[in-house]
Amino acid sequence: MEQTIGKRIAAHRKRLGLTQDQLAAKLGVTAQAVSKWENDQSCPDISALPKLAEIFGISTDALLGYEDGAVHEAEVVDDTPEDDCENSGIHIQNGNWDFQWKNGRIGAIMSALFVLLTGCLTLLSRVMNWDVSFWSIAWPCAILILGLRMLLRRFSFSGLVCGILGSYYLIYNLGIWKLNFGGELIFPALLVLFGISLMVDALKKPKKSHSRFIPKVKGRSETAESFSQSETSFSVNLSFGEKRKEICLPLLTDGSADCSFGNLVVDLSGCAKVAPNCHIDADCSFGSMTILVPKRFAVQANTDTSFSGYTVYGEPDAISDGVILLNCDISFGELSVRYI
Repeated sequence: MEQTIGKRIAAHRKRLGLTQDQLAAKLGVTAQAVSKWENDQSCPDISALPKLAEIFGISTDALLGYEDGAVHEAEVVDDTPEDDCENSGIHIQNGNWDFQWKNGRIGAIMSALFVLLTGCLTLLSRVMNWDVSFWSIAWPCAILILGLRMLLRRFSFSGLVCGILGSYYLIYNLGIWKLNFGGELIFPALLVLFGISLMVDALKKPKKSHSRFIPKVKGRSETAESFSQSETSFSVNLSFGEKRKEICLPLLTDGSADCSFGNLVVDLSGCAKVAPNCHIDADCSFGSMTILVPKRFAVQANTDTSFSGYTVYGEPDAISDGVILLNCDISFGELSVRYI
């Protein structure tokens, strides 16, 4: 039986791990419209077909079924109803369990792992009569989990050092293994190593947006310290300090903001318009970040937090001129969106 365009849209959307709301936001339509497409109750407007093909990473002919646009079988999620699949952290594909790490679940899993590891080791210490306090177990576990979480997102020297530091002091406090020489030098030595790793991560080239199908913008970019800006995108990076950066662009398509051990304010009031699939990746670790957004734009946030907070101040206008998709990754910090 020939597959309809609605079924192809549903299959590619699920392959990318997008919800109907997220796909609708990228296209500037309603989630109800996407639902009608996938249920073959209506068809996308011809002007939306090139954008759909771009998001899915296929040709328009493949989307329409005129050429072979199939993806690898392992990448396609079975046609399970929305309520049974997309709102769960565990999916079933081809009869096998598939654990999804999207939509903020990394932070939730890491938080659960911290509580589980701390509880198990505390219980074991009581059963084995180890002379160790609860806090001597809890704080190394927190540093260890933070390092694992940073490494799961992307490799960084600071994440690696956090993992090593937490593991060593957890083993040390439990009395499992201790260095016989220069033990008093271990903490300052690891602290110096951690500082060097943070400096290396801070001096690396600013991150690009994590969105996979946003085309690169050709042209000159001006760079000032930890800030770079092209014709339609920006990247700002701050470590150990305070900074306010105003973004002035005629059209904003994507951006990234990274703050570690500092206070960063990103002001978007200078942006005249936002693209339909506008994405901003906000990464805040051991600091605070505030994003100032004009009320004519609406923000849809996808938050991934560990021992952190996300706050929204104010509301957008009832009828917005565009939507900004904000991907938040917060570790031991505070990120807020303030409408101005």
